[in-house]
Amino acid sequence: MAEEHADRNPWQGYFDWQVTTLMLARDLHEPIRPGDETAAESRRSEMEQYVATLTRTVVPEELWNGGAAWPPEVMRAITQATIGHAQDIVDRGFEVAATALTAPG
Repeated sequence: MAEEHADRNPWQGYFDWQVTTLMLARDLHEPIRPGDETAAESRRSEMEQYVATLTRTVVPEELWNGGAAWPPEVMRAITQATIGHAQDIVDRGFEVAATALTAPG
């Protein structure tokens, strides 16, 4: 089933990595109680939105609807931003890092 989904969207695995990386960083400050599926789903949804916003700050607008694969330098920039934001969450907490991401430039 997962392979079938990956066949339809080759970027899903990368997106999942971003979400998981940032969720783990956040869990250091705000752990979710084991078995609290509602909180886990809410956290995942929130982090998916965070990843979408993060990616939009890195990827040039002209690439969003181009349909072509993004060049390696863009993928490296997304990876660097994801790891940087994970570190920011670890260092300062999610609320501070999220505010910095959405603050006007």
